[in-house]
Amino acid sequence: MATHPDRPRSGPPLWRRLHLNPPLVAGAVLLTVLLLSAIAAPLLATAGPMDIDLRAVRQAPSAAHWFGTDAVGRDLFSRVLYGGQVSLLVAGLGMMGSLSFGTLMGMLGAFGANWVRPIIDRAIDIQLAFPYVLLAIAITSAVKPSTPVLVLLMVLAAWAGAARVVRAIALQERGKDYVKAADVLGVSRLRIALLHVFPTVLPSLMVLAAMQMAAMIVFEATLSFLGMGVQPPTPSWGGIMLDGKNYITSSWWLTALPGLAIVLTSLSLVLIGDGLQARTDALRSREGDQ
Repeated sequence: MATHPDRPRSGPPLWRRLHLNPPLVAGAVLLTVLLLSAIAAPLLATAGPMDIDLRAVRQAPSAAHWFGTDAVGRDLFSRVLYGGQVSLLVAGLGMMGSLSFGTLMGMLGAFGANWVRPIIDRAIDIQLAFPYVLLAIAITSAVKPSTPVLVLLMVLAAWAGAARVVRAIALQERGKDYVKAADVLGVSRLRIALLHVFPTVLPSLMVLAAMQMAAMIVFEATLSFLGMGVQPPTPSWGGIMLDGKNYITSSWWLTALPGLAIVLTSLSLVLIGDGLQARTDALRSREGDQ
């Protein structure tokens, strides 16, 4: 068969040229849909999240109420949309706070003074060994539950995991020749940590951010379900499930549908984390081959 030299050869698909992979693409698409739904809640909601209609108490999903109604007649679809705003915002703040503090502690654990590093190591061990639910109960019993307290609990519960990952990567990089060469040339520890080692930590931090965001979604829902998170009447996914826990057998949609939102959001973030990890491993192996 004759060939046409003038016809351009089709290269690899775009997602391969960008070093993407199916889990990353699928997770990003799903998360984008969920985020846009939460952001566009005022446009998509069929009723106000606080509007009470005692004539429509615990109605099953229908054309009038897509997700049904709760025990006081509030439209569940609207509450799930607005609850997504609260849950995603709180989880995002908790994730950013825990990663920021954990990264600082992890870098200090690798490049800090000799007396600082053992203290940080013991603090990480103690935090990882302490059950976060007991920590949450202890703090919320001392102060009134609120959204700032919930974010603080998220940071306290997750910073140690981030610090351990960052510290391990930083210590591994510290033993490499380029760091030793910079040290011999008189480059300060702070400059080495920020300009040479921290960029190598960033890919793993991106993976950790996706995984921790998924954990924070579940963490927020757990504490709100236990009454220690976002306080009513502000809707959150965990709080909506708390409102419907007494009607699980008769009105399944009150807990199943907000629970489905939590599952889908966590799934999208886990897929993104897995995809980023695979992408990072592929790029590192390619650099090693070169």
